[in-house]
Amino acid sequence: MIDGWKIMENNTKRTKGRWILTCFIIPTVPFAERWNINMRILHVCAQEPAFNSGGSLCVYQSHYALTKLYEDVDYAGPAISNKDIECKYKKRYYLDASISKLTKAITLLQLQFDRYYPNWKNANIPLDQYDLIYVEFTKMNYVVKDIAVSGFKGKIILRAHNVERDFYRIELENDRSLLRFMKYKLGGGRERYMTQKADRVLAITEIDGQRFIDIYQIPKEKIVVFPVGVNEAKHQKEITGELNEKIRCLITGSLWFGPNCEGVKWFIEKVWPLVKEICNLTLAGASPLEEIKKLCQKENIHLVESPKSMMPYFENTDMVLVPIFDGGGMKVKIAEAMSYGLPVVTTSHGVIGYAIENGVDGYVTDDPLAFAEAIKTYFNMNDDDRKKILENERKLYRDNYSLEAIERDVHEIIASLE
Repeated sequence: MIDGWKIMENNTKRTKGRWILTCFIIPTVPFAERWNINMRILHVCAQEPAFNSGGSLCVYQSHYALTKLYEDVDYAGPAISNKDIECKYKKRYYLDASISKLTKAITLLQLQFDRYYPNWKNANIPLDQYDLIYVEFTKMNYVVKDIAVSGFKGKIILRAHNVERDFYRIELENDRSLLRFMKYKLGGGRERYMTQKADRVLAITEIDGQRFIDIYQIPKEKIVVFPVGVNEAKHQKEITGELNEKIRCLITGSLWFGPNCEGVKWFIEKVWPLVKEICNLTLAGASPLEEIKKLCQKENIHLVESPKSMMPYFENTDMVLVPIFDGGGMKVKIAEAMSYGLPVVTTSHGVIGYAIENGVDGYVTDDPLAFAEAIKTYFNMNDDDRKKILENERKLYRDNYSLEAIERDVHEIIASLE
């Protein structure tokens, strides 16, 4: 401790549930008290804070922490459908995604593909009146450009949900259209600009953080690895370890997205024949491809297309499966499963960003035989051994991926700004 400051030495070491790729000095006096006790914050989003997708859940965790820690937080983004979330913001600038054909044509001529761009330009937000602007996603480069010319003298935090350049590459591999190609070519430059202008870049995993350093030459002291966090399930099951005659398994996700589809196909073709006698499987996800629909015609597999809420499916399952081998960021569905007290079986890619230890608080393997064996092992355990797995997982969740843990991390990140 030196005169009210705490030195954090975190050279890719784990600290309170998150990774920091460097070391920096954090003041023990909260940032709001050091700089402006009535700090004004603007939260800029390309998705509304909500509970209906991985992206919206990540936005919600930022919303939760900011509005819990500070009183004067405004919002700019899509209309918020949940009134309990909406009312937490002091002022709201809603950006309508619907635009005329003429406006869309003009926008495309400006090489802007973001549907909120025209209405952002018309919102006339007094950016220079804020002390901190917290931007979700690394694709709204026009927001950061406007901040730069507004007279803004505060700090910018950029929350990167993915490395968008890598995400656009995956989209292009699955759909080689001109639009996908243009997004891929332009997206990297815009992401570079945003990450270089921000005072802190919150990467969702250690791998993403290192990618920003490698491809955009971002100074490592800017990067903080800030994991996914979700609210604890309202209807928490008592941890008993008990199972019925068959184990109910759940796979969730966007069932049109290439990596999710490939993972489902791998599981049903290579793993399912080995566990179908002890399992009932539910696939619940948005817009499943025809190939996925055909695969789900097998016995004891139930497909739910585009459910309005995932809550009833998490509440009525015994285990969550996350078979995935590609894609960016951190798999929010794993944090969701943990929040419901459900064991997870996933791959080495799916576990990125999570401190799950195989056989201790979950299961991790890329081999189809071992994946099936993990399900069988959990099924054949006695109640006490299953209960131990679930208790370990709940502690891991509460310490690292709960909203309370995220609030703590946001407080420390803002306090680190000089």
